[in-house]
Amino acid sequence: MKIVLADDHQMVLDGLQRCFASDPDFEVLGTATDGEELLELVVRTRPDLALVDITMPGLNGLEAVRAITRRSGTGTRCVVLSMHREKEFVNAAFRNGASGYLLKSASFTDLKDALRAVMRGEKYVGERVADVIMGPEPLGEQELPPLLSRLTPRERQTLQLLAEGLTVKQIGEKLGISHKTVHTFRASLMQKLDCKTVAELTRVALRMGLTNLD
Repeated sequence: MKIVLADDHQMVLDGLQRCFASDPDFEVLGTATDGEELLELVVRTRPDLALVDITMPGLNGLEAVRAITRRSGTGTRCVVLSMHREKEFVNAAFRNGASGYLLKSASFTDLKDALRAVMRGEKYVGERVADVIMGPEPLGEQELPPLLSRLTPRERQTLQLLAEGLTVKQIGEKLGISHKTVHTFRASLMQKLDCKTVAELTRVALRMGLTNLD
């Protein structure tokens, strides 16, 4: 089973690589520390599975899962490994195309079971996640946490990059858009999220799990 790993903490990546190295059923083809790097890695290596964290710089895990699963030709399935247990994030992950979701508190045995289940074509929901999504609202009904659902993909990217401390110029260069367009996105974000400053936008991004500013 060929896999790639994505997490913004190198210690997590190192630990996962050591664990997988002891099991001949798994081959780690590479690691990524942000969503854009993950997309490039998936296109280059075409793994069976991508193990993805949600909170990553540049392009968060939810957007990366969406891009991977909707890209034709890769066939890569995504499993989210996250600290976020909130229903909105679980639903968002599955809505965006994830095949599994479990918490970072899960055991490595549970993680391997999840990956094997996904490779069999099953959906996998971790034990401490299952009780969160039980209820009248079906799995995946909400694509994004409520506040973020108001935003376009570009606005979400701009919000994340602003929260990570990038300047308007840096955001424009990173996204390949003009400074004027970034200013327009920033103004739209402030209006839609009822924020008056970038600091307030940063707090929204933190609350929604777009960045942790570690």
